[in-house]
Amino acid sequence: MKRIVLFTCATLLVANFLFGLLLSSYEWLNVLLSSGIIILSSTFMLLIGILPLKDGFKSSLYVIYPVLGFIELLLSLFSPSRITDNWVIIVIALIVVFQLILLLIANVISNKIK
Repeated sequence: MKRIVLFTCATLLVANFLFGLLLSSYEWLNVLLSSGIIILSSTFMLLIGILPLKDGFKSSLYVIYPVLGFIELLLSLFSPSRITDNWVIIVIALIVVFQLILLLIANVISNKIK
């Protein structure tokens, strides 16, 4: 699973940078933001594989996290190309915090189940 996540992350990053070079309407802030989201999503996927979670938690998190990552990626693509007063970045940050809390809760509950 680790190889699949790393290969997918590398492929998406290369495609993202190529789109940033080829498309004039794709601003560099959006390229950097979407690249960060790709790296963060793959980090979460690798963490799910590394943490000692029960199989039910792992399988559900392997479904939820890519969906949330795709939503974050779509938001980053249509984000305004400025950092200040950018509500999309705030929404993305809230989704990331939700992912961290969800992973923490799943880890704690999974370790308490015998």
